[in-house]
Amino acid sequence: MKSIWILFRLKIVRLIKYIFNISDFTLFTRKLKRNVEKMVYHKTFTAKDIVKVMMDMGMKQGSVVMLHCAMNNFYNYRGRAEDLINEIMQVLGSEGTLCMPAYPFDKKNPDKIFDVRSDKTAAGYLAETFRHYPGVKRSLNKLHSVCALGKNAEFLVSEHHLSKTCFDEKSPFYKLGLLEGLSFSLGLPRYFIGTVGHVCESLLAEKLLYYKNQFSKEVQYIYIDKEGRRMYHTMNTECKVPYIRSRNTKLVDTYFDKEKYARVRLSNIWINMFDAEYTIQKLKELACDGKTIYTYPPFYR
Repeated sequence: MKSIWILFRLKIVRLIKYIFNISDFTLFTRKLKRNVEKMVYHKTFTAKDIVKVMMDMGMKQGSVVMLHCAMNNFYNYRGRAEDLINEIMQVLGSEGTLCMPAYPFDKKNPDKIFDVRSDKTAAGYLAETFRHYPGVKRSLNKLHSVCALGKNAEFLVSEHHLSKTCFDEKSPFYKLGLLEGLSFSLGLPRYFIGTVGHVCESLLAEKLLYYKNQFSKEVQYIYIDKEGRRMYHTMNTECKVPYIRSRNTKLVDTYFDKEKYARVRLSNIWINMFDAEYTIQKLKELACDGKTIYTYPPFYR
């Protein structure tokens, strides 16, 4: 009965997208939600306010931080993108490292050549601003490139062009766990875990069939590296297997150690923090027990 309801829900979503000419239903609903929230939330906040919350969640000098941010939801923010980056880097200090996603536009188009030196990132305004910071290093991976600045930047990004799934042991997301890093999100949904959540899918690809299907399509991409050399990289990426990501925090709130994640609302935005190593291991453990952030289709061993 549950599977029938989920399929019906998929058909309804597709029908609504067709009738109203909506290309991305998730972005459409987020925009609608944002317009409603603007009428409700009016408290202003600054970069210092955000960083104070992040420090209360565990960020400190020497931390390794992966940051996902949707600044289009910062309509009560008073400051610049640079202010937020500078405040975070000041806390992290010379021993710390800050990372942000840096995948390019049209990343899934195999004919597009990814130039790691100049291609803008589609990961948002803050990430694009960060990409231009002096000393930032960028991983050579078209689907999930990452920019990093700080002590462990080279370690995090140096092998991403050797990854087979974007999230495997050579990826910055896996290495974030090795460094006991923290994954933060700002202005994204309250259930958002971050890209580190995909690491367990890569690690379990040979054990769980659905995850294996997610990496069953082999694609070759063309890159231009920082020296201007043309390179080729073959990766396993997702096939067209339908799924519905759970739109709630039930999995996390039910099974996760409360000391390993935090969620705080600052004015209109959610600030989420997940301990990367714990999150990867816990999601692996739960997936092997049939519990995942996905509700369709059913997983099987």
